[in-house]
Amino acid sequence: MSLFRKPKKNIVQRRVFTENDEDDEEHDADLHQAALQEKKPKKKSKEKKPTQTLLSFETEEEGEVFQVRKSSHHKKVMRMFEKEKKKKERPEKEEPKPKDDKTEVVTDDLVLVVNQSHKKPATPPPPVLSGRDALCAGKDDLSSEDDESDATVHRFSKPDNVKKVLESGAIPDAAMIHAARKKRQRAREMGDFIAVEEEEPEDTGRLIRDDDNEESDEERIDMDINLAKRDQERRREQFLQAQDSDHELDEWENQQIRKGVTGAAMTAAQEMLMDYQTEQETQSKAIQLQPPLIDPDIPRTPEMIAEKLRERYADACQAKQQHLAKLHKIQEDIEQASEELEDVKLKAPEAAEKFRFYQELRGYVTDLVECLDEKIGAIANLEQRALDLMGAMAKFVIERRRQDVRDQADEATGKVLVKKGPEDEEKVRRAAEREGRRSRRRRTRELSAAPGTAKHVEGMSSDEEMSQQDMLFFDKERLEIEQELQEIFEDVVEDYSSIVNILIRFEHWRSKDSAAYNEAYASLCLPKVVSPLIRLKLILWNPLTETKEIEKMDWYRTLALYGLHDDETEGGLAKDPDVCLLPNIVDKVLVPKLSNIVDSCWDPLSSSQTLRLVGCVGRLIRKYPTLSPDSKNLVNLFNAVLHKMKLALDHDVFIPVTPKISDSKNQFFQRQFACGLKLLKNITSWQGIINEAKLKDLALNALLNRYLLSALKFCSLTDAGQKMRLISQILPRVWLQENIHEFKMFMLAISNLQQQLDKNNPLHLESIDILNGILKTLRSAHK
Repeated sequence: MSLFRKPKKNIVQRRVFTENDEDDEEHDADLHQAALQEKKPKKKSKEKKPTQTLLSFETEEEGEVFQVRKSSHHKKVMRMFEKEKKKKERPEKEEPKPKDDKTEVVTDDLVLVVNQSHKKPATPPPPVLSGRDALCAGKDDLSSEDDESDATVHRFSKPDNVKKVLESGAIPDAAMIHAARKKRQRAREMGDFIAVEEEEPEDTGRLIRDDDNEESDEERIDMDINLAKRDQERRREQFLQAQDSDHELDEWENQQIRKGVTGAAMTAAQEMLMDYQTEQETQSKAIQLQPPLIDPDIPRTPEMIAEKLRERYADACQAKQQHLAKLHKIQEDIEQASEELEDVKLKAPEAAEKFRFYQELRGYVTDLVECLDEKIGAIANLEQRALDLMGAMAKFVIERRRQDVRDQADEATGKVLVKKGPEDEEKVRRAAEREGRRSRRRRTRELSAAPGTAKHVEGMSSDEEMSQQDMLFFDKERLEIEQELQEIFEDVVEDYSSIVNILIRFEHWRSKDSAAYNEAYASLCLPKVVSPLIRLKLILWNPLTETKEIEKMDWYRTLALYGLHDDETEGGLAKDPDVCLLPNIVDKVLVPKLSNIVDSCWDPLSSSQTLRLVGCVGRLIRKYPTLSPDSKNLVNLFNAVLHKMKLALDHDVFIPVTPKISDSKNQFFQRQFACGLKLLKNITSWQGIINEAKLKDLALNALLNRYLLSALKFCSLTDAGQKMRLISQILPRVWLQENIHEFKMFMLAISNLQQQLDKNNPLHLESIDILNGILKTLRSAHK
């Protein structure tokens, strides 16, 4: 934008009209028409007609000419003063102009020109004054009393001289009208109060409109000259003119203001810069004017110069040696980098091959994990189904045995219903099936018994036989599970469904890059990778009924041979990271499987199931070091075994102790006592595996002292002796040789029975020998 001043434009002022302005204009027009009727036309004024007037008066031919100069334009007012000043300073030697009988009245705001007529009328009309004369005339007309009364009248009320002019029939001139209008406008703008007097119009001979009374025509105008008010009005008019200017002028003014501010800021910055430069020049001149200081380090003699040169030469030699050492180091680094570059070039094919190998291995492992994640749900579902099926078979056998005990107890006590119903028929059917199973087991023992074997005790055998109809139902469910096992990995290739193929992949990785194999903790991840497939192989595995050992399974041999080499030594085997692969599988997979089987399927009264379970757990504990007391899975297995034995003590041990039933000839009593002996044997078979304290508490306190020794009191002496012999044979020899507090009741029972036996009776001699042998063993431990 240009920095020059924009040429001033002619601004057309807009006047804001209000309702009061319209009333004022109508009132002024009426007054002007009345004045024209009384005055005669006179010569037109030589003043130019303004282009736009604020009053609605036309130019008069005769009389006074009213011209208004805006006080807001200070330059115009000053120009007017200069013009008047020049007129007064004109030389008197000029030729006199013909008098036009004109009178000029100059004020700060107005210039009034009064044209006097050449012919005086017979009765001169009342003088019409304007401007300052009118104000002065109004002041002179006021009396002292009026002055005192005006002190209490509002400053914008109408003066009495205006009333007198109107009452005399004269017409106020244009100046007085204009002054009245301006006073009223200033009062409205300033918010001053204008008193309105509602008076009845008097017949004063002037033209009065009906709305004059309504619009406060009786206002009193204070004609006193107030310079402060005039200055304030001048500033207000300037402000209104600035607001009435067009948008283009406002925009131009804003731009000029911004330019002025920017220019002022730039000027200030330039002044600061010039001051700074001047200060710097002054300081530099001051430094130049100072006398030079003598540097003490500058050599002044030839010896000093020579010494200084020698020092510099020594420094240069030292710097040269440092540079040579650095150069030698850089050369060595270059040679080493060249060797490394050649080495890298030689190893590039191997690195590329290794990269391709790891890319393939990464893809394989990712696909394997995704496949196992997809199949693990089906595997867990089949596991639970198989476990439920085996649990249902075990529950069926246990409930049948308990029902047989209840039926035999009713028969022994002689409870016979008068009326036979469906319950009796069902009981008869159960009794027939029970006797049939017993006879079949007896024939089987007789056929398989070897010569010289001990006689079988009735009640020691386990009744686990199932009918053909029941076996068909369970076999059908088992076949369905086997079929679903084959379909789980039917849509998967062998690389992802075979334990052998998975181990081959990992073994190839181990042989190719053993360091990366160890850093990736592959030995810890491998058991988790193959465990789903091992669980799939063990879904129908039941160590309670099968005699096949776990070590003879295919997956077991595959894991045992993983990572094995022909030249492997014992020291290398100790450093093998996969040496614990099989123990970890046993701890994480096999032991939890055994815990579930014990909890759902194991019958503590079954000697065959107990012997198989004890043999399986004992072998695992002896072979695998991970199965220690710190193993949570092993602790859970032992807790499950103890829990099942406690349930058997509470629900399956029932030995009647009434004289009628406890007869030695009563088969029910003998069978139930034999059932208690069988449970004692099954409990003590866990000796050396489960905690000794907990096992002794179950076997001795809960079973021997509570049930078996109490039942011996109702047996015959010879029969009691034989039962004592059976108990001593069942109890572990280690316990009999220890000083055990729980054996006190057992020793006391033997002593009482020994006292009852008669040495002279040949039938009692065998029993006496048996008891003496037992007491000898126990007393040797208690000495």
